[in-house]
Amino acid sequence: MKQPRLLVLGASNTQLPIILKALELNCFVITVDNIPDNIGHRHSHQSINCSTADREAVLAYAKDLEIDGIVTFASDIATPTVAYVAGHLNLTACKLSIAETLSNKALFRQFQDRQQLDCPWFFIAQNIDHLNKHYSQLSVPVIFKPADTSGSRGLVKLDTLNPDLCHHAFRYAQSFSRANTVSIEEFVEGIDVSGDGFLINGQLHALISQKFKQGFIPTGHYFPTNIKPVDQQRIFSEIEKNCHAIAYFDGPIDFDVKISSDRITVIEMSPRLGGNGIPELIYYSSGIDLIGMTINYALGKPCNIPEQPDTLRPCASLIFGNDTAGQLNAITAAEELKNAYPELIECRYNYQVGDHVPAFEHSGNSLGYALFYCPPESGYPSMVNRLQAALQISIEADFKPSN
Repeated sequence: MKQPRLLVLGASNTQLPIILKALELNCFVITVDNIPDNIGHRHSHQSINCSTADREAVLAYAKDLEIDGIVTFASDIATPTVAYVAGHLNLTACKLSIAETLSNKALFRQFQDRQQLDCPWFFIAQNIDHLNKHYSQLSVPVIFKPADTSGSRGLVKLDTLNPDLCHHAFRYAQSFSRANTVSIEEFVEGIDVSGDGFLINGQLHALISQKFKQGFIPTGHYFPTNIKPVDQQRIFSEIEKNCHAIAYFDGPIDFDVKISSDRITVIEMSPRLGGNGIPELIYYSSGIDLIGMTINYALGKPCNIPEQPDTLRPCASLIFGNDTAGQLNAITAAEELKNAYPELIECRYNYQVGDHVPAFEHSGNSLGYALFYCPPESGYPSMVNRLQAALQISIEADFKPSN
């Protein structure tokens, strides 16, 4: 039998779970990334130095390599490229128009508005004049979002209004946008939930996590969720409504939703799996292998969701970083961490000792994440405190001259 050739867009630690799973499934794995020393390239059979956003270049490589499937993981930048290449080569993926809409916050909001789906009040701005034109319509709290980034990059929430604050928030958010576009939105109140799943014939099969955050930055997840079953069904129905409206009926999905007693709002959703260990946690908790399903889907193989067990195994994650930038001088090795913390399932570090690490100002700047079994009687905060103590992270902060 021919070994299937899978093109994986992205080769950072973020994409490592899908690279390793593809190897386990006996794929010939080709990684594409414009950072030659990214860890994923060390595991793949072949690597290509190319931006995952360069659609034409990736398509040319895909043709030459005669790939059988193309996929990405936790990357909104690469998602439209996956759809573009798959469309040209008659491979399995969502349509390009769907990928472009769902990977861009401004396009997604405009789509929701056209379809009369629940969404925040918003307007789109590309310069200060656009902002000033709508300034009188703003009310707090209001949030500024770069249109084309992910992982909480560039988000600003304002609880008070004045022109200077708004201009500063706009420029900061705009600095993270490749298209210089900002979605300025009503801040939707409610419980913030995340999840990953799979659509089969328009029906959503997914698990929702209990989410922990510091500001906008996710710091951990816990399964099973504390959301009541009736409210979980409300969430799934709203996600399906959004998916059906855009004609996305089959494939992986990652989502963020706000839920309150009278409102369900899909904040974001994307036709790919998310990062920060959520798909892996779903597997350890339920036995449902969303990563393997996504690979089989990309290769054109049938995808069947296994029946969800009646009881989920309690599992959790800690996403960790440092408040200030500096040099990483020490961090407990994964093997030592396992000895000190027997509940540990796995741990992924984004940096090595000696690397310069950024301040943990958004998800893209995390030092890494750990997945662990979390018995209810132990409690998530207690388990996190033990894990943080065992991590033993030492960072020499960057020198800042005094004024």
